[in-house]
Amino acid sequence: MPTLSTYAFAAASFLAAASVASPTPAKDPSIITKVAVRTAASTTAISKSNQLAAALSSFSAGLNSISAAVTVGQAILTQIVPAPGPTAIPQLQAELQNITTANDGDIFRSGAEIVLNGLAGGNYAQIANAYLIDSTTVNINLVQPTTSVYPNASSQDAPYSLSEAALRQAIYIPPGFTYGRIPPVIFLEGTAAFAGQNFGPNYGKLLTGSTFADPVYLNVPMRNLLDKQLAAEYTAYAVNYISGISGGNNVSTISWSAGSLDGQWALKYWPSTRAKMSNKICISPDYHGTIEAQSACPGVTTPECTPAIAQQNYNSSFIQTLRNNGGDSAYVPTTNVYSIFDQIVEPQEDPNASGFLNDARMVGVTNVELQSVCTAVLPGGEIYNTHEGVLYNALGYALAVDALTNGGPGQLSRVDVKGLCAQVATAGLSLTDIEATEALIPIAALAILAYEPKVAVEPPIMAYAQDVPAS
Repeated sequence: MPTLSTYAFAAASFLAAASVASPTPAKDPSIITKVAVRTAASTTAISKSNQLAAALSSFSAGLNSISAAVTVGQAILTQIVPAPGPTAIPQLQAELQNITTANDGDIFRSGAEIVLNGLAGGNYAQIANAYLIDSTTVNINLVQPTTSVYPNASSQDAPYSLSEAALRQAIYIPPGFTYGRIPPVIFLEGTAAFAGQNFGPNYGKLLTGSTFADPVYLNVPMRNLLDKQLAAEYTAYAVNYISGISGGNNVSTISWSAGSLDGQWALKYWPSTRAKMSNKICISPDYHGTIEAQSACPGVTTPECTPAIAQQNYNSSFIQTLRNNGGDSAYVPTTNVYSIFDQIVEPQEDPNASGFLNDARMVGVTNVELQSVCTAVLPGGEIYNTHEGVLYNALGYALAVDALTNGGPGQLSRVDVKGLCAQVATAGLSLTDIEATEALIPIAALAILAYEPKVAVEPPIMAYAQDVPAS
């Protein structure tokens, strides 16, 4: 089994080279020393469906026993998931044994296999960077915005309950950030993920070095499993802060799954963010939550769950509050891309897709159900376009680029729909990138198991969000 062991020298050089103006991860370097650089890198482009099928099937070929699954699951918790406490590992062992006994092919077993196989011998250095550098939650960002953004950027904004120090340190700004010379793009992670691991192997890789998008990673503590109202605070602050250190230029956000909820709540209750955003691009969003939310909390006694997942129950108080008074319509130009084969967010099929957003304010919204455009026959609409699979879908990425380069939401009329629907995955991604993206689901599942304290009910709606008129 690969260990996280020899990345220290590269990581140390990376940190030492960062300028004072760039954020410096405050993470203990001893954690980074556990990461190994795999020398047998694979950058195989994906041009045929059987290549992708082979990559996905590797998730189910590598473990011969439940005990191995438990061992690797334990490694995931101790090396990737924040320290779960002394009682979590025995509990995890019992849960994994129960789960894998019931279903040898489930996502927990897959997650163990991913780590065991070292991402199938792929470019582990890139993935290690995404997990341990881009995903840092404690960053030192010394650059001050040109105008004050805390305690509020506007008198209409909701009050922050978190300190500015806490809000700012969650923002990871890569050393090459141009501070507005290239339009900033903030990545907002989904549930049980950090933005680095969420986007590093896909959109982050593709956009880094481009002339139209300068990536920044917002890593909400506790892998975005905490109260989503707090996650929205991090989001609102990040939008205003990054704009403020970028010469006042607008930013865009690219979100996956529940990161889209964080962004929508922030836009609703922090109106100052609306004038600072050019585009909101959402991959597999769940503006209406999901009927699968409770089943996303495996291994715990119903109805115990994590705060964020409890809030994503279909028609939860959080969801109803968000959608009331115009929250089911866009506040800024928005592009939503989703798939009927989403195994996490349901329903996700038009006209009742959870990822669908209205446009009452006429700001411009593009809602794209992949199968309605590509059909379920072409690769761009096939069954591997799951919750995480949309992250490497070629049409989805093209619409994001179209929005970022042309302004307003992405337009199908401006992209090569036929050609993109025929692609198995976005050009520029390798089989390794696909596997790393697929790893989001099983590792998230283990993070959910490790999260403490569990909750029996969703967090109460904060006072500022009660009885707010439409705006």
